[in-house]
Amino acid sequence: MTAEIAVLNKSAVALATDSAVTISDGDGPLKIYETADKLFEMSETQPIGIMIYNGMQFLGVPMDTIVKEFRRHSKTFDSIEDASREFLRHLYEYVDEAPDKEISKCISAVVSPIVEQISSEIDKNVYKKLEEIFKQLIEEDVPSSKEEFGDLTGNAIDAVLAGYEEILARLSEATLLPRKDKKSQKQKYKKLTEQAVAGAIGVFAQAYTARIVDIALKLLRSDYISGSKIGIVFAGFGTNERFPTLVSYEIDGVFEAKIRCFKTDRCDIDRNGPRAYVRPFAQKDMVDRFLNGLDDRLRGDITKYFEETVGRISEFILDEIVFTDADDGEKLKKLAAEAEADFVRKLDEEAFEFFKARSRREIVDMVEFMPKPELARMAEALIDLTSIKRKVSQGLETVGGPVDVAIISKNDGFVWVKRKHYFPSELNQRYLTRVNKAQANTRETEQ
Repeated sequence: MTAEIAVLNKSAVALATDSAVTISDGDGPLKIYETADKLFEMSETQPIGIMIYNGMQFLGVPMDTIVKEFRRHSKTFDSIEDASREFLRHLYEYVDEAPDKEISKCISAVVSPIVEQISSEIDKNVYKKLEEIFKQLIEEDVPSSKEEFGDLTGNAIDAVLAGYEEILARLSEATLLPRKDKKSQKQKYKKLTEQAVAGAIGVFAQAYTARIVDIALKLLRSDYISGSKIGIVFAGFGTNERFPTLVSYEIDGVFEAKIRCFKTDRCDIDRNGPRAYVRPFAQKDMVDRFLNGLDDRLRGDITKYFEETVGRISEFILDEIVFTDADDGEKLKKLAAEAEADFVRKLDEEAFEFFKARSRREIVDMVEFMPKPELARMAEALIDLTSIKRKVSQGLETVGGPVDVAIISKNDGFVWVKRKHYFPSELNQRYLTRVNKAQANTRETEQ
């Protein structure tokens, strides 16, 4: 996991990220390193930055390798939207070159957790039904036929599968990134999905494999986003943009030779629109609490407290009232229940939203006028806030390490404010010479 932040006003955009990366085997975290690079200059000719979070590899290729390869061959873009779309299309080079085992691993990362969850629920339902059957046999001493036994367990399994099918029916269709050659490979991806299901399915569910494969295929075609997603944030200035723009996406694997791609945010700073913007990514609870005055967890706890407390107050009052007509008592209880529900609804939909808007407005109004150094300090401080919280809380320190900070402005371009290096610059003069020579050649080509 990680914590990243973007702070924008009309002058510039500040990007900051921690350096922690969690290595996992799928069952849980194995190790945390605090030296990962997640913030990059996206173009050698334009002021555009890119941040990566959650996943650091795409089909087995490190994301930093992909970004730097794109940067070497990138052209000029009129807008950040154009730059983001070109980068995402660039990912298809890695899709077409990917071995089947990487594509299979990618599909399994999306499908397997759900199949394992389905199998676990099926096991619980079947075991529960078996207990009921054996209890009935012992107590009533009535023989049960093999067909009746199969029907009862089958009904238990069908109830689980029907529940998941109902949930899938409510999901929207996935946004699959278009490709010029319209490659599909439906049979290949169906076979890989069947293999992913076979590797995760439980014993009792095996008889229903075809139905579970169908659920998995529908899942991959839906807008469901798994924990294996890769977050990508683009920010800066296109040629035709006077003020900064931010666009963010989450990509979650590949299906039928197309990338499952979801736009998660877009902010275009403008005199007629938002004039400042603060946006956290990945682990954002502490930043949300700082900006909004509360985060989702705190909001849920307060709502739950009021639901329980308000209900007890009405019960206490109604218990003390003696009704001559029982119908009057039921009517008053019904009115009290409706009033409680309305209070909690308004608390959640109106009061909390008002508190959030007021708190955020007070901060964002100041961000609009911040000079570049203050934008950088604010971005770094918000990452440090999350890092300190993880350090003093129970659990793994999934946010930490050096904080990388960059400022991007129209005239100054992409400027590092803080940046870690895995090597000392004084020992690598040849490296610096190569970089300077490459940049000089790029400028000559442009001229």
